[in-house]
Amino acid sequence: MVSGGWSAILRPLLLVLVVLAGLNAFVQSAADVVTPQFERDQPNAEALSLALDDLRHRGARQAEEGMVDILGTRHSVPAADIVNLAGDSRFQSAFFTYDVAGRTQATASAMGTDWRHHIVNGYLVGYRPFEAANVLEPLQVLAMRKRYQYDHLQYAGRNEVWQTSEQAFESPRGDCEDHAIALADWLIEQGEDARVVLGQYRGGGHAWVVLFREGQAYLLEATKKKGVSGRFTYPLARYETDYQPEMMFNRSMFWVNGGSRLTTDYAGSRWQARSRYRVAQAR
Repeated sequence: MVSGGWSAILRPLLLVLVVLAGLNAFVQSAADVVTPQFERDQPNAEALSLALDDLRHRGARQAEEGMVDILGTRHSVPAADIVNLAGDSRFQSAFFTYDVAGRTQATASAMGTDWRHHIVNGYLVGYRPFEAANVLEPLQVLAMRKRYQYDHLQYAGRNEVWQTSEQAFESPRGDCEDHAIALADWLIEQGEDARVVLGQYRGGGHAWVVLFREGQAYLLEATKKKGVSGRFTYPLARYETDYQPEMMFNRSMFWVNGGSRLTTDYAGSRWQARSRYRVAQAR
């Protein structure tokens, strides 16, 4: 009867210990999720060191030394002063627009792979991996070379991290804006009028490219991976109604859509030029 009594007491005690051990394991795993370790959680960053060195030593087109002219005003503001408005961005992964000198959405910034914000124009660093034979080749090369991957999977839980055009070509993975930045900058370097467009696609945030050529506007889906060889041609933007543009930029200019997001016209008066980005001369 004594042994049976101890057994009756020990059984619930052991059960409690098992539950506590399980809770401890759960807490530890939860801590791993909310405090990710970059080196452990980034197994696919083949070009990570190149990407970080590119921003640390060269910067996103020397963004900290650049100037932003607010169009329609007499204000020219250092880019560093604008991105400082984002506050302490070490733990933020986001895209910001800024109201400057009375102009709403005068410019925008995004976090780079150095965990710092840079004016969006600065991510177009003037990079062309080689001279393309035609305007289709850059998209075809990116389709074969770069894999689509969400930022939170590539950057240990950070939801929005941008690569420069050089990083985007060298790195094997990236999301929509990385593809668009690489494609637009390559085409600009080829002498084309190409712009990165930010907006919505079927209800979700997206980035793509618009190319103005010979009086027409073409919509370039930079993340397209299939059907871009052979007789493929870029579609006319006016027929691509699933894309809802909100703003666009090239190396120097930043435009905002002041009309309907349902527009398929990328050159009309509804597009308002809000700012001009100038890179400081190298010392």
